[in-house]
Amino acid sequence: MCPASSPISREHVIVGWDQVRSSYDRVAGKYEARFLGELSGKPRDRELLDAFATAVGDPVVEVGCGPGQIGAYVRAHRRRVVGADISVAMATRVRRRLDAAIVANMQSLPLATGAAAGLLAFYSLIHIRRRDVDGVLREFARVLRPGGRVLLSVHEGQGETEVEEFLGEAVGVSVTFFDLDELVAATRAAGFEIVFAERRAPYASESETFRLYIEATRPASAS
Repeated sequence: MCPASSPISREHVIVGWDQVRSSYDRVAGKYEARFLGELSGKPRDRELLDAFATAVGDPVVEVGCGPGQIGAYVRAHRRRVVGADISVAMATRVRRRLDAAIVANMQSLPLATGAAAGLLAFYSLIHIRRRDVDGVLREFARVLRPGGRVLLSVHEGQGETEVEEFLGEAVGVSVTFFDLDELVAATRAAGFEIVFAERRAPYASESETFRLYIEATRPASAS
């Protein structure tokens, strides 16, 4: 999860995209303290994760795992979960909660084709430039085995924005906002079949953006 503010024009987004790793390294401890228990106040998220954990096999890869609060919830359903994060500090923290952790860029995951039965990406696609989203979704499809499932969550909105402070630290973080129809179309174009797509209003504890969710499957006939 990342702070969501009003979008600014692309030409003003200068440094944040290249600072995702170092920014999350710097705020890792504060992020863990703030968000580790966030699911306790998000009943819809828990419902979606309950259903996802029941529907998939092992292993599940959580992309952009942060300190592992989402993956740990799924792991509690007796799923084997591997965390992947571009931040070394986050990957180090998540090892205490998941079955394994790797430092990885979601644009080129160090996983074999068809290695995963499920893939989670909660608020990690928001840190990818819009022009690169299609390629990331194709990478997700590559690492999923036929019949595997992906569950995505992003912030709704238009454009891209950059914040210069996060969790009280002077760090640059850039964010892409999405429209539900746009993300559904991109997910389909990557070769997935949509299971559901929905939006929900923010909870009182969250920033004031609607949340978007998509669950999709890689067709069993995919090769």
